[in-house]
Amino acid sequence: MADVATLDDLVRRMAAATRGATLYSPSHPLVQRGVDALAALCQTLLEQTDSLVIGFLGDDVVVNAQRLPRSASALAGFARDLREREIEKISVARGVMKEELSTFVLELADRRSPLALSTRLEQKGVRNITIGRINVEQDPPATPGMAAVKQVYDTAVATAEELWHTAKAGDKPDPNAAKKIIESLARLVGQDRTSLLALTALKRYDNYTFTHMVNVSVLSMAQARALNLQGPLLREFGFAALMHDIGKVNTPLEVLNKPDRLTAEEFRIMQQHVVDGAHILRRTPEMPALAPVVAFEHHLRQDLSGYPEKIGRRSLNLCTQIVSIADVYDALRSKRVYRDGLSSERVRAIMTEKDSPAFNTKLLRRFVNLIGLFPVGTLVRLNTEEIAVVVHEHPSDPFRPQVKIVRDRAGAAIEEPLVVNTWESGGGDAPWAVVEAVDPEAVAIDPLQYM
Repeated sequence: MADVATLDDLVRRMAAATRGATLYSPSHPLVQRGVDALAALCQTLLEQTDSLVIGFLGDDVVVNAQRLPRSASALAGFARDLREREIEKISVARGVMKEELSTFVLELADRRSPLALSTRLEQKGVRNITIGRINVEQDPPATPGMAAVKQVYDTAVATAEELWHTAKAGDKPDPNAAKKIIESLARLVGQDRTSLLALTALKRYDNYTFTHMVNVSVLSMAQARALNLQGPLLREFGFAALMHDIGKVNTPLEVLNKPDRLTAEEFRIMQQHVVDGAHILRRTPEMPALAPVVAFEHHLRQDLSGYPEKIGRRSLNLCTQIVSIADVYDALRSKRVYRDGLSSERVRAIMTEKDSPAFNTKLLRRFVNLIGLFPVGTLVRLNTEEIAVVVHEHPSDPFRPQVKIVRDRAGAAIEEPLVVNTWESGGGDAPWAVVEAVDPEAVAIDPLQYM
C-alpha cells in the first residue's frame, strides 16, 4: 500500500478540488485541474488496492487504516465540514472514472441543494464513490470482490431452492433462512452492486426458478436503494421480492414450462399462484407483513388490470410496483427451457412501450437508468469487430461504457485483455463503440472470469 505521504496528498487533493468547486464555476480551469490531479492520483493508488476508504474520526483522518499526521492542519477545515454534514467515510472503488470524481466534487461543494449528498450521487450515476457513517463493528470491506460476491449469490440460490422445496412439500418456508441471505444480499447492494447485478445477468435455465427468485430480490433492493431506502425496510423489500412467486409451488410443471400459448384453463391455473402465494406466506410464522401483499399484487398493473381479477379499488404497494418491474425484466432476459432470453434492447423496448399500463412510469425510468443500456457483465461486439466485456458504465452516457477487450478481430482470445473507454479514441482516429450485445454461449465466453 502507498506510504502515508501519498495518502495525505490524496486527501489534500480532494480538499483542494472541493474548495475550488466552491469558489469557481464547474468549467473554470482551476476546478478542472483540481479534478484531473485527484483522478490521476486515485488511478495510481487503485492499481495497488481495490478501494480507498477515507475516514474522519474526531481530529484524525484515516486512509485505508493508516492515520495521517495531525500536523496536516490544512485538512482541518475539510474534515470539520464533512463531520458537520455527518459524512464520516468516503469510499472510492477501483474502476472509478474521472467523470464520477468530477460529479462527486461538484456535489460535495454544493451546500444549497435540499437533497442529501448520497441521493444526488445516486441520481447522477456515481456508483464507485460512496459516503456514509463509520461502523467499526459491522462494516465489512467496501468492495468484497467478484469471488466473494459470487459465493453469496450462490448461497442465496441454494437457500431459495430449499425454501421452494419446503413449501412444495406442504411445509412452511423458514423465514430465518430467508432473512439471513437477504441480509448478505442487502449489504452487497450497498457495497458492490455492480458485481451483484452482473451475476443476475447470467441466462441459465437449468435452475431458473431459484436464480429468478434471487435476481428479483437483488434487482428490487437495487431499485429501493436508489430511492434511498435503507435498513430494515430495504431488507423487507428484498424478502418480499425473494418470495413473490412462492405460490408457483402448486402450479403443475407442464403449465409452468409450456412453450406454446396457454389455454384458458391453463391460464386460470397459472393465475392461481398469486392467491396461493399469499396464503402460504400469511400462514407462515414470523413472515414480514409485506411479503403476502407483494405475492398477491405483483401481476396487477397500474390500472389494476392483470390478475387476480375483481379486487376492488386499491393502491398498489410501492414494493409491489418495484418487484413487478424486476420480475418482468428478469423473466424476459433469462433463458428458459422453451426459449432464449431476449437482448437488453428488446427487453427495454417491450417494458417501455408507450401508454403501457403495466408499470409505474417514473419507477421504470429510474430502473432503466439504474441498469444501463449495456449492464456490467454484458458481452458486446465493438465496431472494430473485437469482443469485449462491459466492466463499468459511463456515469452519464449509457452508449459508451468502459469495456475489457477479450477477443481480437479474428475471434482469438487475447492473452492480456485490454481495458478501454469507448468514449476515447481507438485504432487510428476512430473511437471504439459498442455495436451490439453478444450471447456468451454463442462464443463460449464466461464474462465473469474477466471481472
